[in-house]
Amino acid sequence: MGRSTPRKSRQRSGGNGPRQVAASDYESDTAQYLERREAEAPTANANPQPARDNTELSLRVLRRYRPKIQSILAVAANAVAYHFLESTQGWEKHGVEGTLFVCDQDPVITPTGHTLPHVCVFILNRRSMDNLVIDLLNVTDCEVVGELIVFRLADEASQKAPGEEDGSAKKIIGLWLHADESNTRELHASLITAAWQQARQAYDAYLQAATAAVVANNGLSSGGDYAGDYGGGKRLSMSELFCKNGA
Repeated sequence: MGRSTPRKSRQRSGGNGPRQVAASDYESDTAQYLERREAEAPTANANPQPARDNTELSLRVLRRYRPKIQSILAVAANAVAYHFLESTQGWEKHGVEGTLFVCDQDPVITPTGHTLPHVCVFILNRRSMDNLVIDLLNVTDCEVVGELIVFRLADEASQKAPGEEDGSAKKIIGLWLHADESNTRELHASLITAAWQQARQAYDAYLQAATAAVVANNGLSSGGDYAGDYGGGKRLSMSELFCKNGA
């Protein structure tokens, strides 16, 4: 039996120089394939659609829950929600942790023609399917207390903690944001409080106009209570405004 032909060894450069290795068939075929694809690529579409970025993908996710979200104003990578317990006068975790989005939504149009800015704070909960959404129009007070952004909700907007079975309302919610070298917590707190102030100013202007309309239509004194339907000379509550706007 003859000896088998010895396998040729790959060439190596002398000394300590780099080893010269011939390109494999896979590498050479891939290069030719890419060159052929570039040569055959159509040129009719001179303005191709840009690739979807993280903002677009986030918007698609958020709109599954809130279709009226128009844009994302700010993002915080890590936020934790707390609610204030009247019984203990202390804070307890709300059961919501995750990425926080400050979102601009379709504005709310009042019967008096006022346009109310409609910003919300949205936390995509990584702990469960229960997300947290705070409409700033439903917040009667917003301030920074220590490391928390504190929201006092209107009675009609009060929420239960996820998994809570009793009917106790959570009227005060605090959001803790991770602090970093870029002062993310301070920047987000400033943005949220400014958006809330703008929303409340617009809402107060609507209430004044609605009250004036009630007085003009019914000849009532300005000291009365005019909550309820605007139809027939009455102003709408915030929840009724949301219903009429499909919010």
